Amino acid sequence: MLHDLQRAMAGLLMAAEVTDGDVNRAANGAAAARLVRGGKLSAARRLEVYRHNVLSNLRGALRDIFPVIHRIVGEPFFLHAADQFIRATPSQSGDLNQFGREWPAFLAYYPHAAELPYLADVARLEWAWHECFHAADAEPLDPRRLATVDPGEHAALVLRLHPAVRVLQSAYPILRIWQVNQLDFPGEMQIDWQRGGDALLVRREPAGGVEVVIQSLSAGGYRFLRELQAQRALEPAATAALEADIDFDLQAFLLDIVPSGVITDFSRDEAG
Repeated sequence: MLHDLQRAMAGLLMAAEVTDGDVNRAANGAAAARLVRGGKLSAARRLEVYRHNVLSNLRGALRDIFPVIHRIVGEPFFLHAADQFIRATPSQSGDLNQFGREWPAFLAYYPHAAELPYLADVARLEWAWHECFHAADAEPLDPRRLATVDPGEHAALVLRLHPAVRVLQSAYPILRIWQVNQLDFPGEMQIDWQRGGDALLVRREPAGGVEVVIQSLSAGGYRFLRELQAQRALEPAATAALEADIDFDLQAFLLDIVPSGVITDFSRDEAG
């Protein structure tokens, strides 16, 4: 009963336009109508006011999380796409910070974005930035702990990534697109579309920092971190990285990422 009523109300709130007849015809509509009582304003009008507030909040959440997408496409395009997305993918949480996870996938198939094939990947980058900003904190790995491990056991170590770490890859120069669409970007706006795509590490500064950093990765570095995300041990992760990039230098890469807080802990791969 309650579930049906909630579905009826959600359907009315997500409708493009609501009339009093819609309220009465909704699934379990009589019960819904009793909750939306008329007066100086009809039930439909009252629901319309609430619907407007709901849509406005969800649009605002998308605009806050994806400011680069908003800047690229402009307000009218963004609002039209947002309304389509909101109706196709209703929020599943009371926390608006959780809303928008499916937005990049939506843009990948949104017909009006067909001429902007990079748009979905830029949205993926913005969502990664958003997730890193809000992720839990963790202490970075103390390199002295690794010194206590017998060198013969290094190959079986499983390195744990910080909760505020994301890696992604695109066939497009999405980092440059992201950079030139920052409000305080000081340089030239040109984008070299011939330079190829990006492999990126998105991370938050360690030890309680709030700044989110985006940095380029080599093909080997990207593959190595993806292997760590999949909880692969150090040896197979390094092997996969070398397959992607014959010049991958594991020691140099670890010396770069460990001080930046990307690694927080390690365990031993008992299966290995």
